Amino acid sequence: MRILVTGAAGFIGSHLCERLCSLGHQVVGLDCFSPYYARALKELNAQDVRAAGADLLELDLATDDLSNVVEGVQAVYHLAAQPGIAEHVPFCDYERNNVQATHRLLQALLGAPSLKLFVNVGTSSIYGADATRDETAAPEPTSYYGVTKLAAEQLALALCRDRGFPACSLRLFSVYGPRERPEKLYPKLIRAILEG
Repeated sequence: MRILVTGAAGFIGSHLCERLCSLGHQVVGLDCFSPYYARALKELNAQDVRAAGADLLELDLATDDLSNVVEGVQAVYHLAAQPGIAEHVPFCDYERNNVQATHRLLQALLGAPSLKLFVNVGTSSIYGADATRDETAAPEPTSYYGVTKLAAEQLALALCRDRGFPACSLRLFSVYGPRERPEKLYPKLIRAILEG
């Protein structure tokens, strides 16, 4: 199966690309290498993705032509996003990289007859300060990140309801493991323990 993974040089995306390649899929990964955290860390992830057998392209979903990369794609895992709940990141960055980018990708995929599945990867941040509730709880985002990730999710689900677009959305909670971003909780805890 030809599978497109956005955010392929990120923490979760890089692991997903490796796994899909190990299952024998033809994987095309996209990443814009945003400056949210050190490019060198994402380049290390990218090396692992390429070593697994995936093609990895540097491409900006919000501005670049997407027609060639969606051609023949049967499944899409959309992980690309402006991450984090950082006060120093302006709203326009979240809106551009989470909402506009998702909208442009969805529009490009509407013309892809081979598409069988679109998986939007969302976040527990849509629940706001109390992210301990289950998936039936009403979203109450309290950050630009949560608001724009909820909007991106709803764009995909609206196409699903209105046009039968083959979409679903996953809301991930506290994913951790190798290659996790250094500012996340678990890497900070491990560093604190190691440094005494």
